[in-house]
Amino acid sequence: MPPWAQGWQGGRAKMFSVTDLKQAVYCERIPYFDRCLPGLSVLKTPKMAEGAIQNETEEDRERRRSLRAYGLQRGARRYEVALASERLGLSGVLDMLITVEEDGAVVERIPVDYKNADPRPGGVAGWHGSEVWRNWRMQLAAYAVLVEDAWPDDPPVRRGFIYAIPVGRAFEVEMTDALRARARGLPERLRDMVEREIMPEAPDDRRRCSACEYRRFCNDI
Repeated sequence: MPPWAQGWQGGRAKMFSVTDLKQAVYCERIPYFDRCLPGLSVLKTPKMAEGAIQNETEEDRERRRSLRAYGLQRGARRYEVALASERLGLSGVLDMLITVEEDGAVVERIPVDYKNADPRPGGVAGWHGSEVWRNWRMQLAAYAVLVEDAWPDDPPVRRGFIYAIPVGRAFEVEMTDALRARARGLPERLRDMVEREIMPEAPDDRRRCSACEYRRFCNDI
């Protein structure tokens, strides 16, 4: 069994992380390098370290504020929620899960993901089309299907939120059937990539590569 398959049954990846899916939407080479060439030395950027610290600080703030940022009057909050599904082959740790109940029954579960960036290029009007928004959406959708798998008797997750720390604002994301289907199907695509050990094509928009910590491992950009 090759080194990258250690701990995987029959050469099949048992689990991909929610972060793997987010990275794959941005560039499929990132999960390829992580899974097929795990010995690569990738430096943690200052931005990555800062993001982890900001998330911890934001959790403290979240405990002190109301749920109005999410359009809610009430709800129970859980932080750092570990989620995993063997059926989906997916795992991750959700920043916050809001559970809304009525008469003792769950009516809605809402995943919330903190981000230490503003996803809006040139203002609010452009944020839905930003490149960073595309992979954040996938990450949130992956959390949504994990929540649905963990609580199958509850209503489906119909929305989630990206909380942009720098602007102190929650952006609602509709969990469409198409987005859910992609979140469920992407792990299988990544498994196929890992099994074949064929490096994916670089993204068409090479501007994504300029600040990528994996750039030095690509010989064609």
